Amino acid sequence: MDKNYQFFMKENIDSYIGEWIAIAGQKIIAHGKDLKKVFKEAKEKNPKDRPMITRVPDKETMIF
Repeated sequence: MDKNYQFFMKENIDSYIGEWIAIAGQKIIAHGKDLKKVFKEAKEKNPKDRPMITRVPDKETMIF
């Protein structure tokens, strides 16, 4: 399993609810409401690696 995904599953991300987050090197390197801006910031901070980008779901959202 990818280390960034493991980080995402274990990390307390409550402060990012409803936002997009970019994870690289097992840390959140960018976040915000605008996906394009988050992706751009993540690539600027980490140009050699492809970050994992995901939206943090609302508390009421169920993920299966």
